[in-house]
Amino acid sequence: MSTRLRDLEPWLQPWAFWLLSLWPSAQVTSTRRTTLEQSQLYAAFRAGSSKYPAAPPGQSYHEYGRAFDLYVQEPIVLAQLGRVWMSVGGTWGGADGSDPIHFQA
Repeated sequence: MSTRLRDLEPWLQPWAFWLLSLWPSAQVTSTRRTTLEQSQLYAAFRAGSSKYPAAPPGQSYHEYGRAFDLYVQEPIVLAQLGRVWMSVGGTWGGADGSDPIHFQA
């Protein structure tokens, strides 16, 4: 499982780097995933051993290099980053409270 923004789709990379520049202490915890990795995460989610939801294999934007997850110690900062991301047309998983670490486009 990658944590490198350079593994995202080329058109998404500048936007992801820009968002991270707003809060340099944010940590990227996941970018592109293989189908196998997504399957394992989905199985863990279904088993109740994952804190965050995971889409079924083939339905995750991570598999297509169009999503990244962030860790920010302060939840309020994560929410602010999510609102900024949505203001430029991205989708933030915390908008409905289900997956606050998830950013996609």
